[in-house]
Amino acid sequence: MIKKISIDELAPGMEVVRLSSEMWKHLPYLYAEPGVIESEEQVAALRKEGYRQVFVQLAEDNEGLTDEQRLDQLISDRDAAPPARERAPFKQSMRRTQVTYESAMSCAMRIVNDVKLGRKMDYQAAVETAGAIVDCAIRNPDTLICLSKLSAFDNYTYTHSINVSAIAVVFGEYIGMTREELVDLGMAGMMHDLGKTSIAQSIINKPGRLTAKEFAEIRKHPGYGFALLKDNKDIPSRVLEAIRLHHEKYNGSGYPHGLTRKDIPAFARIIGLADIYDALTSDRCYRDAILPNKALGIMYGMREQEFDPLEIQLFIKCLGIFPSGSLVLLNTGDYAVVRESNPGKPLSPKIKIILDKSMRPIPARTVNLAEEADGGAELEIIECADPGVYKKKLVGYMTAD
Repeated sequence: MIKKISIDELAPGMEVVRLSSEMWKHLPYLYAEPGVIESEEQVAALRKEGYRQVFVQLAEDNEGLTDEQRLDQLISDRDAAPPARERAPFKQSMRRTQVTYESAMSCAMRIVNDVKLGRKMDYQAAVETAGAIVDCAIRNPDTLICLSKLSAFDNYTYTHSINVSAIAVVFGEYIGMTREELVDLGMAGMMHDLGKTSIAQSIINKPGRLTAKEFAEIRKHPGYGFALLKDNKDIPSRVLEAIRLHHEKYNGSGYPHGLTRKDIPAFARIIGLADIYDALTSDRCYRDAILPNKALGIMYGMREQEFDPLEIQLFIKCLGIFPSGSLVLLNTGDYAVVRESNPGKPLSPKIKIILDKSMRPIPARTVNLAEEADGGAELEIIECADPGVYKKKLVGYMTAD
């Protein structure tokens, strides 16, 4: 199990995990050199150099279980899930969600351009876009999760804002928020990083470790975003507060105010979950994406630190251990893309088998692993796979028969 700990908890024999594909490697206070800690002197030296936190590999709480099995057991031990909602067919919903997603990207571009030029944003148009995202979540949430990972847009600034909006809305819908709340949540997601337009792009896209001064500037972006929007009387206060406080953390280690769980608004906490998940699972100019199931495992390791333990459990249950859009390796050696999650049986989503053992296309067929399991079949998912060059081609399998 991967867990984030303070440098004071680091001890000889612990293994620092490789962060070459993770979003924190460039932060000034996080030690990220992989390897086993050899001595107390090494720990003392790291503390003296100013490092405060580190990700380490800990022994599994349940010996012999994989991360996926451990998460599955965690989920199965939870209280009964909310009643299952009737969803529209995936293929039909996917086509409508694609239209909404492309429209939302255009809206995000207009918002950023308006802010950069000092113009008042068209808030009503943005509300309509957020409303369309909410409608997609109500129709079939898996389509939004799928597109957030398989979209063909290359500009991270815009894509990230729409992905965070979509992921937050899906989670909000899962826990039972009203439509009005979901629209505001979607708006907060679309605008949560607007403050980064006030920061030099050389800092935003820096591939290496940030200096303390650069990191201090990055930490100002929630405040910059709030300042840019606070005079717009159309924007609800809970949207503004979510923008201002989405980097606050459960244990008080966040910014800008170091608030703890009881003082962080629910909208801000949800945007924070969606923000971290999308950042981990998105390709950037300076690093590759982490596989979705691994990202969820890392986030689970941040419970009681960055995240409320119950909320991160529900977030994992909402997305599924193998979220829609994931490329997965089967025990037959073939590869499949996950179409729809199964909260009741998170290891058994509905998949479409598309590639053979050599990753060559084969006649596609859709399989509901939950039904296969009930029938005693042996087909099962082994792990998530790197979609690589197939990433942008996988969307086509989501709308085809």
